Amino acid sequence: MGTWTCSRKWRLFCFFFSGYQNSFLQIILPEKIKANTSNNSEVQYEQISYIIPIYETLYTVHLKKRYFLADNFIIYLYHQGTLASHSSNIQPHCYYQGYVEGYPNSIVTLSTCSGLRGILQFENVSYGIEPLESIVQFRHLLYKLGNDNMEFSSSNNTKSTRKHPVKYNIYIDEKYEYLGSDSIIVTNKIIKIIGLVNSMFTQFKVTVVLLSLELWSDKNKVSTVGEADELLQIFATWKQSYPNLRPHDVAYLFIYRDYPDYVGAVFPAKICNTRYSAGIAVYHKRITLEAFSVVVSQMLALSLGISYDDPKKCHCSEAICIMNPEAMTSSGAKTFSNCSLSDFKSLISNEGASCLQNKPQMQRKRIVCGNGKVEGTEFCDCGTAEQCGPDSCCDPATCQLRQGFNCLSGDCCLQFDHLCRPRLHPECDLPEYCNGSSAECPVDITLHNGVPCKNNETVCYEGNCPDLDIFCESVFGKGSKNAPFVCYEEMNAHADRYGNCGKWRTSHRSCTWRSLGCGRLICIYPFQTPFYQENGTVVYASVEDNLCVTISYGLIEVPVDPLLIPNGAVCDKERVCVNAECTETRFMRNHSYHCGLQCHGHGVCDSQRKCHCYEGYLPPDCEQSVRGFPVFPGKKGTYMLIFSTSPLRFMIDPEEKFTLCLVLLLCFCYNSRRYELGRLLL
Repeated sequence: MGTWTCSRKWRLFCFFFSGYQNSFLQIILPEKIKANTSNNSEVQYEQISYIIPIYETLYTVHLKKRYFLADNFIIYLYHQGTLASHSSNIQPHCYYQGYVEGYPNSIVTLSTCSGLRGILQFENVSYGIEPLESIVQFRHLLYKLGNDNMEFSSSNNTKSTRKHPVKYNIYIDEKYEYLGSDSIIVTNKIIKIIGLVNSMFTQFKVTVVLLSLELWSDKNKVSTVGEADELLQIFATWKQSYPNLRPHDVAYLFIYRDYPDYVGAVFPAKICNTRYSAGIAVYHKRITLEAFSVVVSQMLALSLGISYDDPKKCHCSEAICIMNPEAMTSSGAKTFSNCSLSDFKSLISNEGASCLQNKPQMQRKRIVCGNGKVEGTEFCDCGTAEQCGPDSCCDPATCQLRQGFNCLSGDCCLQFDHLCRPRLHPECDLPEYCNGSSAECPVDITLHNGVPCKNNETVCYEGNCPDLDIFCESVFGKGSKNAPFVCYEEMNAHADRYGNCGKWRTSHRSCTWRSLGCGRLICIYPFQTPFYQENGTVVYASVEDNLCVTISYGLIEVPVDPLLIPNGAVCDKERVCVNAECTETRFMRNHSYHCGLQCHGHGVCDSQRKCHCYEGYLPPDCEQSVRGFPVFPGKKGTYMLIFSTSPLRFMIDPEEKFTLCLVLLLCFCYNSRRYELGRLLL
């Protein structure tokens, strides 16, 4: 068990453990220092400061805003073959760089969007910081980073203080929907990617400046089919003859592949050669924005003459270095290695880096609240009071969140305790409520697979207890019901578009005899008039005096067959469908029973193998009752306390503030020590 240590001010919010990240892990509550700028908000948010506790010492961090959009940043779109352009009002307002007061060789790189996220580098030690999702607002996790190589303090990175801007044009292929549904969403994601890239290149005093973004919204301007080197040559040749090409250091084409054979391609060390200053970066099906930013960083580094690392010879201050081929599969902070530093020094010492000396103009626009554009320090800007409306989470007078709100959009842009995800099934699912500190609804938690439902006739599965009679009525109308097994034998046994057990690539899967009832839904049709289905083919079969019916959608494209039997549906006695297989329930019932033993008969086990306690009992094991606390009818209804296990509801009068504070304190301490700490150590 780790040792607790807290200064008086930070008690309840900090702890560290031995044996983790070089014996240091701490939960902190950073404090923003109010600036004395005579109400000049523009100056106030150009430079900001925070107090950050490390061990029992308070450090003051001074930050200055970084800009990486060119002053005349333009977005290009195509419409019916015609190129259109418009200036963007998007501004990266939350990226900062600075230092720790009293440590002149320190470097701090932080993003202030949705909490603090980044790196604090002292001369001989580095720390990572990131926000925690918690009911306690603005809590952050601070952790010590690996320090295998100490030559990464600011004094050792380069002998020159010269900054190196890299002017970037980005082109995105016609499948740009993988980044978002419209140009604004795509642009915001590209800016986030460039922000992450800049945080990695701070080490080399390199700033990636985005000059323009072009979306090939109607069709690709070059073929994106073929091997990496072939596609790179085609793109490099195309950009040389492109009449709308803006002055740049390097142009990149972002393309999409479901399952690519490569992550990108560049001409190494050719960034200042206009003929070869081009690159390809591949966004694949399961990649995250963070991982893709690593790909873009690696491609840019190769353009700068920085080679991939040999993990046996190259070392950095983090667990994994940026130029390690495996870096894109690893989350968290990354830095360049000693090998990368040597390669970069070699580049800037010769004429191959001459193009990196021209500094472009950055965006520094006056902040105007109420113009509908989020600028500088504004959290939001919905326009005038009339445009915002009475239900807006944004205050049109201050361009900050309204009092009592902690997020701008999403299911939980509402007050604490708002129901954001109702039960899928009353016996098998749990409702989720907004926790008051996140825009996202909490993770979907259901009862454990195998909990009995429908009067013990079957079991819950993935929060549902499907009734196929109700399913049939929803498709064919009241009076229709699930067909007997003979109908499934007749219609699901052919592995065609009329009857199957799902798809495997482009072919229909055949059903085993046992699993025929887990394929496509077959119903009994009780009516005399034919059933009509737009965009579908109605299929009838008369089997043993039963009029069996189903619908085929084979002539139209549907992502998922809407008539596939859902998981959890009964397919035989003590059997349910699981992934189109008729599976015994006894194993699920057994697992659910043993999981529920920890709840002492006062609750049921949920999908995270934790107890969901009945009213009147406390998590995590439902053994302790709350009868010792005074309970009164509430004037404002029910209060909700969010635990890491499950919600506990009780009624309490709003005037009973002391009791409420006591309960909150006990719950926070108990939950933090017995659950959250253990989770962090896993």
